[in-house]
Amino acid sequence: MLVGYARTSTLDQRAGLEGQQRDLEAAGCDRVFVEQVSSVDVTAREKLAEALSSQVHQ
Repeated sequence: MLVGYARTSTLDQRAGLEGQQRDLEAAGCDRVFVEQVSSVDVTAREKLAEALSSQVHQ
């Protein structure tokens, strides 16, 4: 399974987030994890942790 992760830090970057998601899907990702969270607080990236975990438990 090919997994993608898209992130932006603000709502102002919404178009960028949608573009990332579209590009990941076009690249063949079976599942795309998406979140808007600050780049400063790495511990707040719940979707990143979920994406990584989804690959470990296959």
